[in-house]
Amino acid sequence: MRTAITHSRQSGVSLVELLVGMVLGIMLIVGAVAVYLASKRSYVEVEQVAALTENARFVQKLMNDSLRHAGFFGEVPARMVDRDPNLTLVEGNCLGPADAHNLNQFVFAAPIDNANIKDCIKDPYVPPGGFVNDVLVVKHVLPRPLLDSPRPHDPAEDDYEIGFDGEGKLQDDKTYVMTNNISGVMFDGNDAPPDIKPGGAMPNSSAWEYQYEVFYVSKDPDADEDAPPQLSRRVLVWKDDHMELETEEVAEGVENLRLLFGFDDDDDGDVDRYTNSAEVTDWSQVDSVEVYMLVRSATTDPQYTDQKTYQLGDEAVTPLADERNFRRLLVFTSVSMRNLQLIIRGGA
Repeated sequence: MRTAITHSRQSGVSLVELLVGMVLGIMLIVGAVAVYLASKRSYVEVEQVAALTENARFVQKLMNDSLRHAGFFGEVPARMVDRDPNLTLVEGNCLGPADAHNLNQFVFAAPIDNANIKDCIKDPYVPPGGFVNDVLVVKHVLPRPLLDSPRPHDPAEDDYEIGFDGEGKLQDDKTYVMTNNISGVMFDGNDAPPDIKPGGAMPNSSAWEYQYEVFYVSKDPDADEDAPPQLSRRVLVWKDDHMELETEEVAEGVENLRLLFGFDDDDDGDVDRYTNSAEVTDWSQVDSVEVYMLVRSATTDPQYTDQKTYQLGDEAVTPLADERNFRRLLVFTSVSMRNLQLIIRGGA
C-alpha cells in the first residue's frame, strides 16, 4: 500500500502586513504610556491636594480652638489672678504683652520683627517677595479643672489635695492657675500648691492647666533650600529647675500667615472694622480675628505652574518665578472670641 504524502504550502507575512502590525503595536504602546503618565500625574495632583487639605484642616482646628479659649481662666477673670511669689522666670521668654506670665493681655500678634517677640523665636521663616509673616500669642487655661474630690461631694471626705482616685494630680512640668469664685493664683506644678482648705490661701479652689502658645511660621536654617516651611508653636515646658519655651512642629507647608483683628466700636455685637496687627492700638477691645494662611505642597510638580495671586487679608502674595512649581491652598477662617467679648461687655 502506498501512503500519500501531502505538502502544506506556507506563506510568510508581507512587508505591508509587518509595517501595519508594527504601527498598531506602537500605537498601543504609546496609548498605554499616555494613560500611565496621565494616571501618574493625576495621582500626584490628588496626593498633593489631599495633603494640603489635611494640613490646612488640622491647623484651622488647632488655632480656632486656641483662639476660642483665649482669655478663659476658670472661675474668675484674668485680672483677678495673681502670680505666686515662687513662680520661676521663663528662659527665652517673650516681652511685654507677649510675656508668658503677663495676664493683662490674652491675645497679641505682631509682625515677626516686632521687638516683643523677635528674640523668643529662633527659626522664623522669611518668605521671598517682601511678605512679612505674623506671630500670634494666645493665653488661657484648659477647660478641664483638676479637683480635690468628685462633684457633688461630701466635704467631710475631702483631703483638700488636688486629685483623687489616683488621677488629676498636679504635674511638675506644668504651670497652673488655681481659682475659686473670688480670686486666683498662677503657680508652677513643682512648687507647693496654694492651701485650699477652709481658711487657707485659696479655699475650695480648683486647678486649671495654663496654656501659653506662640504660633508662627518657621524653617530650620540648616534645612535644604527646597524644604517646605511649617507652622510651629512655642509652649511652656519645665527643664531642670526652670520653665522655658520649647518649639513644637504643628503642620508642614504653611508659608504665609496673616491676621486681621476685629473691633465692635458701637457695642452692638457686630464687628465694625478689621485691622492688621501692626495697627492695633488697644488689644483689650479686640473680640474677633480673621486668620489667613497660605499652605504649599512639600514637593514640586514640574507639570504644574502656579501663576495665581493670593489675597491674604490686606496683603497679596504672588509666587516668584522659581517658586511656581508648588501647589498652594489659601485657607481662611474667622473666629469670634467669646471670652474676650464677655470681658469687653462686662467691663471685667
